[in-house]
Amino acid sequence: MLTDTLAVIPYAGTLPAGFFEVALPAQAPRPDEQMLTTLFAEEAERYNIIFFTDFAQVRLVGQFPKEGGEARFGFWESSPDATANAQAFAALEAEARRRGCPALTGPLDFNTFQRYRLRVGAAPSWGRFDREPTNPTYYPPLLEELGFRAHLTFESRLIRPETVPAVYTDKQPLLDALAALPFEFLPLNADTWPQHEAELFELVQAVFGANPAYRPVSEAQFRGLYNRTYAAGLCPHTSVLLRDQNSGQLAALSLCQPNYAPLGQAATQPPDFQRDYPRLTAPTLLAKTVGVHPSFRNRGLMNALGAYGMVHFREWYQQVIFCLMRTDNFSLHFTDGLPTEIAHYALYRKEL
Repeated sequence: MLTDTLAVIPYAGTLPAGFFEVALPAQAPRPDEQMLTTLFAEEAERYNIIFFTDFAQVRLVGQFPKEGGEARFGFWESSPDATANAQAFAALEAEARRRGCPALTGPLDFNTFQRYRLRVGAAPSWGRFDREPTNPTYYPPLLEELGFRAHLTFESRLIRPETVPAVYTDKQPLLDALAALPFEFLPLNADTWPQHEAELFELVQAVFGANPAYRPVSEAQFRGLYNRTYAAGLCPHTSVLLRDQNSGQLAALSLCQPNYAPLGQAATQPPDFQRDYPRLTAPTLLAKTVGVHPSFRNRGLMNALGAYGMVHFREWYQQVIFCLMRTDNFSLHFTDGLPTEIAHYALYRKEL
């Protein structure tokens, strides 16, 4: 259906031709059409999906839960054209109101395993790390002009080489206490990942299940993103699982990797630590996915994960970025009081 110059296309099992090439900024990752085809087919089971685009200036996807509740928008890419965005979002909002949705949240490509959030403000000194939200600086103002407000906020914090000695002085008690913890430390890499894959899926659901905006995904979707190929890019010296020695249950995880972005590799070439780390001239560690099972919280395990990463850090890295932490998350406290460079991000919401 066309409304003036805007196409409104309900999902009917196929992706609209050309939709994912519309208004694609230079820094946006190129879409993987096969991955998108599979993703939309799966998510269509729980969302009514509608595509909005003028095929020139703007595109976005409305996601309306079949069980009701707030709507989401995602796969948003745009030129700075405020009029084109106003038209597209007006159609999205009208559809959300028609369906009785109380609010709109985004950008969020169905779930937090996929792309979501915007980076707010100028690009930080590191440019971009793997899976970091990147967007033109005009994106947040466009949403704010349309009545959206930051709903959840996030930070990435860089600790530079000159600050590293102070970190070790500050955290030495945590390092000293590691050996006495009643947990087994299980290093993660491409060889060990398959041994824990099924348990990892369950652990991730438990650790992040209560987070705002989180929705569970199928094991197939999880393994499409987090698998042995992904594990080959992990840092084998700092990535770890914690297993409770009494119950045998996985209690926490920390997935870290070098920042491979300076290598300028094609998106179609997954990073591999053994191959790519030696090519880095000033290695930066990314502390990316870190969390503790609800049954084991308030036992100091977040600090233990940070301390574990410090054991071999100075041998392999010059600096570290603690990535994409929610601003109200306890994990932020690990770097409190230390000099950091901070990048900001937000997920936006509009009450209807």
